[in-house]
Amino acid sequence: MQVFGKFKEVHELEYLTKCYLYINKDEEETLNCDELNSLLKKKNKNVAGTIFLYNPYTAPMGYDLDKKLQDQDFSFDDKFHEIQIEDAIRLIGKHLKHKYKGMLVEIKFLFNYIKKDILPTSALEVFDMDLEKLHTNQLTVFGKKDNYHDYKNISYNGNFIFFAWGHKYDKHHPNIATYAVNIAQWAKKLNKDIGFIYDGVQDVDQSFEYTRFIHPVVFGKLKNILPNALEELFKKDKIEPFSIKNM
Repeated sequence: MQVFGKFKEVHELEYLTKCYLYINKDEEETLNCDELNSLLKKKNKNVAGTIFLYNPYTAPMGYDLDKKLQDQDFSFDDKFHEIQIEDAIRLIGKHLKHKYKGMLVEIKFLFNYIKKDILPTSALEVFDMDLEKLHTNQLTVFGKKDNYHDYKNISYNGNFIFFAWGHKYDKHHPNIATYAVNIAQWAKKLNKDIGFIYDGVQDVDQSFEYTRFIHPVVFGKLKNILPNALEELFKKDKIEPFSIKNM
C-alpha cells in the first residue's frame, strides 16, 4: 500500500490537507503522483470510501518526522507527495487490500494539524476555543479551512465512511465533542455505509450518538482484539458497526 498527501504551512503551523491510501494491485506495482492525479479525475470510479482518523503525524518519504518540514526546506507546492504510512492507516489498509485492490481510499482527519501525541497537549485547549469561532467571522489560531471541517460541506466519495478517530473525549472540551458529533451525524444522512468499532459499554446507537469510535492503535487488552475486529468488519459485504463484544 502507498499513501499520498498534500501539505500546507500557514503561520508556521503545518497541516496535511489531503490524503489518500492506494491499495496496490500486487506487490510489484507502485503508483506515482501523476498516476494518482489521473485516478482522482474519476473519483466516483476510483475512490472506494473514506476513513476518518483523529489527526496526522507523518511526513513525505525521506523527511524527518521529528522536525518541521519548513526546517527541512520542504516546498509546500500544493502537490501530492508520497508520505510515510502511519500505524493506524497500515492496520486498516491491511484489511482493505483483498476487496479494494487498485483503488483509493480517502483519509480524513478530525484535525489536520500535524503533531505527535496530540491528545494530552495544550493544542486541544486551543482547538476547543477555536471551534466556538468556526462559523463566525472571528479569527482562529488554527486555519478554519486548513485544520477544521465544515461538517455540512464535507465531500465524500465511494460507498463507505469508517470512523476511527477514538472514543474518549475530555469532558473539559465540549466544543470538540460537539464538532465530532456534528460531523458524524451529518455523514449519517448521506447514502453511505457507516462503519466503526465500538466497545459495547453503550449500544450501537448510543455509541454513534456520542462518537465512541475505537481508534485502530490501542494498548492493553484491546491491542490483541482490534486486528481481528478490523478483519471481521471489512470482510463483510457491507461495512457496518462492529462491537468488540462479538470477539
